[in-house]
Amino acid sequence: MPNPTLSRRIKDLPAFLASMMDAGDMAGALARVDDARAGFRALAPFDGVEESALDDYRREWMARYVYNSNAIEGSTLTLEDTELVLEGEFVPSDSPARYIFAARGVADGMAYVERYVSEHRPLSVELVRKLHEVTALDVQPVLRGRFRPYGYTARITATRVKTADPLEIYEDMESLVDAVNASDAHPVLKAAGFHVMFENIHPFADGNGRTGRQILNLMLMDAGYSPVAIKHDAGRSYGRSLEAWQVGDDPRPFVSILARCVEQEENAKAGIIEGLRENPLTMPQNTDSMLSDRGTHGPTL
Repeated sequence: MPNPTLSRRIKDLPAFLASMMDAGDMAGALARVDDARAGFRALAPFDGVEESALDDYRREWMARYVYNSNAIEGSTLTLEDTELVLEGEFVPSDSPARYIFAARGVADGMAYVERYVSEHRPLSVELVRKLHEVTALDVQPVLRGRFRPYGYTARITATRVKTADPLEIYEDMESLVDAVNASDAHPVLKAAGFHVMFENIHPFADGNGRTGRQILNLMLMDAGYSPVAIKHDAGRSYGRSLEAWQVGDDPRPFVSILARCVEQEENAKAGIIEGLRENPLTMPQNTDSMLSDRGTHGPTL
């Protein structure tokens, strides 16, 4: 059935995001994100040892991201299993094959994200469909990169969220892309708004969560921010924060989660460089420790 409320929320998104810019708590969270990013950038340029340490961080982040994004959707692969799968050295015999395909798909999709960012590819419906096609490797080939067909309804389990009618998906997605492209709001707010409305539309038969997080990171990276890896054990609060915006028009829970995650990632990279400069013979700390030790606000997610 048609979902006029969702279509209206999408069309009103630029004005809604603009109004959030003046909210005191939102402004404070976004200011901390920008301060953390500026702090990391101020440490440049980096020497060869520092670049190598950042490369190690990016590889560790990728495994962490793939693991958590799939664990949110129910994958039973451990972080260690995921690392080995990404290295092409290990296929867990006690996990369903779909989880291994899902892990490879998220990694492949992030490679496309990085390429699109380097090419300054604009956000579009076609880009969204391509990212789903390469990310959702565990989904039937006929459904990859294709919006839900007529008659294929989608429900988000244990929520009050009403998804888009299949006949309205393309129009809603076009409106959503146009809305964020036209918005002058802070990039973190734009990424948050797109992600929340994308998950509300739920345009694909499966793989919406993983694809949505790929686009979320594409938008962050394209604006010069660090990508995020929302932890799977925050999945319940993550889902509730999406629902709070989708049903109750309350953006604060999700924006707070996203801003905190970006801030933590920026601080983690800065901590690696600062640690090397303070003691060049000391290896960088474990990333989980870095994420919680640099004065970030709120729990690590």
